[in-house]
Amino acid sequence: MNLVKSRPLMVDERHFMCRVFHLFFASFSLFCVLAIGACATVDASKQPATIGAPALEPTKENSTNVKSGAPALNAAAIVAQQNHRVAGLEKFATRGSAELRWHDEEGDHFEQAQVDLAWRNGGEQISLRADKMGERLAWAGANAKQWWLFEPKREPSRLWLGARNTPVPDSLLPFAGPDALLELLAAKPWPEKISLSQDRPGTFWADFDRPARGSWVKTRVQVETNTGFPSHIWLLDAKGNVLAESELSEPVMADMNHLPMADRPMVASKITLKSVSNVGVWQIFWDEPGAREDRLKDRLFDLEVIRGVMRPAEVIDVDKDQPKR
Repeated sequence: MNLVKSRPLMVDERHFMCRVFHLFFASFSLFCVLAIGACATVDASKQPATIGAPALEPTKENSTNVKSGAPALNAAAIVAQQNHRVAGLEKFATRGSAELRWHDEEGDHFEQAQVDLAWRNGGEQISLRADKMGERLAWAGANAKQWWLFEPKREPSRLWLGARNTPVPDSLLPFAGPDALLELLAAKPWPEKISLSQDRPGTFWADFDRPARGSWVKTRVQVETNTGFPSHIWLLDAKGNVLAESELSEPVMADMNHLPMADRPMVASKITLKSVSNVGVWQIFWDEPGAREDRLKDRLFDLEVIRGVMRPAEVIDVDKDQPKR
């Protein structure tokens, strides 16, 4: 593929890019939760233990499993600390680059894209765009009631619509549950009731239930003891199987000029997302995460405005299950 200048993609390239971004959004949770019913989950008990993390076994409800010899952990204080950080992310915008590496029968592959992510009202409104060499590859978004997903490289181009927690069937870019994206980015408030465990001083683990969204019903978070920053997050099904995971590193203070310095949240500038089917690994590098107003304009969250720009050839409402051209 010629990467020197922007040009219309040929038919074979469109097929290739659709495949690439099927992998992208299958691992990037905004379009993933996780390919419910389409992707096989990974049995955590059969996986090698992730470096720096405990084996991901189903957690016991109503338990606080703090092992002897570890400093006492105050669940209420930990929840308050996490939720104070998340409160600073009521609105957020960033852009950066994303790199996908995967292996198939044809060998090793590598692709890149530019991504823009923004949300308002604590993630109630979300906009996520992916571009390559000036061409729009996908644009997804959500409000409190529904989500939308534009696939301009599909033939014919398509707009998917659905209720906020409804997955897209048979999509090149599987999409379900923008709340999964927020969870994997450590941007959702924690519930009051959590279970804690610790087997060494430097880190501890928090487990808690989430309202069922497809197969995702539980979350496990590895937290750095000294900083309180979440460094590894797993989304689990009811049996403890891993549906998706993220590694959050290189934390920086978000540029939130509307907040006092003490309230400005730390966010990861490097994120690694792993696909539930092990088809690829994405690394995302954010530039200047913050809340710049020029990245939070109303038009980015307005479905009708975006629809006028993207002009999809067909529209599929998954609740009505009827394509409209």
